[in-house]
Amino acid sequence: MEKYPDVSVNIVGGNHEDLYELLRFGGADIVINDQRRAFSEEYVNCHPTTNNCAIEISKRNPIAQLEYVNISDLKNISCILIASKNQMDNEMTYYRDVVGFTGEFLFAENLEEARLMVVSGKGFMPIEGGENTINFSQTISRVILCRGDKPIKRNYCAFWKADSSDYYVEVFADILKKQFSEQS
Repeated sequence: MEKYPDVSVNIVGGNHEDLYELLRFGGADIVINDQRRAFSEEYVNCHPTTNNCAIEISKRNPIAQLEYVNISDLKNISCILIASKNQMDNEMTYYRDVVGFTGEFLFAENLEEARLMVVSGKGFMPIEGGENTINFSQTISRVILCRGDKPIKRNYCAFWKADSSDYYVEVFADILKKQFSEQS
């Protein structure tokens, strides 16, 4: 805002598919999201960071005391996902087929509802780009998620249409890269 005071930035939240649809049909100039698809030549794909995956789980659960948890150790615990009714199947398919959760899935409409489910011991919630050193509350722990002996990593990217790229979108992407590199 300092450098370009005349540029207006509107921020819209949504799940992966909602943001993808906004970008596809012109409702957004740039989307910042986890990478769930192969990169396409139709889009500029800026990859500013990769983070460990983590779960949030009730501190009453013995898993909460661990620094790392293997995905196979969660097979008997429900996975809580945040999704609208029309995105439940997409989210469940992604977390089952790509991430590898094999247990039951429960759904919440928002982060607050999902965390209440976690606190009440109904299951764990996968979270985006987490570190286990963050203490969210007296009732929830964050634990790094592993497959085998390696943490599961997620790529986070900024995407915009290649044929409609403009100067400000590219400047914004450069600012993002710089901010993420300073945090590393």
